[in-house]
Amino acid sequence: KSQGRRHELWVVLTIIILALLTGNVSYKQITSFCKAEEEKLIEMLSITSKTLPSYSTIRRVMLGINIIDIQSILTSIINNYYSQKSKEDWIAIDGKSLKNTLTDYEEKSQNMLNVVSWFSQETKLIIKVEIQENKKKSEIAVVLSMIENCDLSNKVFTLDALHCNKEITKTIIE
Repeated sequence: KSQGRRHELWVVLTIIILALLTGNVSYKQITSFCKAEEEKLIEMLSITSKTLPSYSTIRRVMLGINIIDIQSILTSIINNYYSQKSKEDWIAIDGKSLKNTLTDYEEKSQNMLNVVSWFSQETKLIIKVEIQENKKKSEIAVVLSMIENCDLSNKVFTLDALHCNKEITKTIIE
């Protein structure tokens, strides 16, 4: 029976980071990642209980951590692996709202966290991540800032309709 099991915090955080690095961003996706990679994770992390954290455990840990700290850890890992000056690459840019980050249910314009990520077709990895609060900065402004701070040579971008505007197009072309 797996109820009442305790997992060391470093194990849960490592699993969360590995899941995020492979594009699994929701609690359900992270739990599915655990199930799909269960044997590898147990062996790699030397988990003696032979069980991985449940959905509830993953959710509780994620609610208790500072997502900005996780973003900086992910960014440093990604920067060590992915060189912006690499060969040709096709990059898909998209933003997603994080469920359960809504802070003001009664407000007309609601505030929540959004994650803007860049997915590399070449490496099959998320190579850039930025988290923003939609009341402080728009997704368009975040994408524009990310593009401005990137070496664009040999890169082809795909963006959703939200980003089909003159300012972003001009920045990419220049």
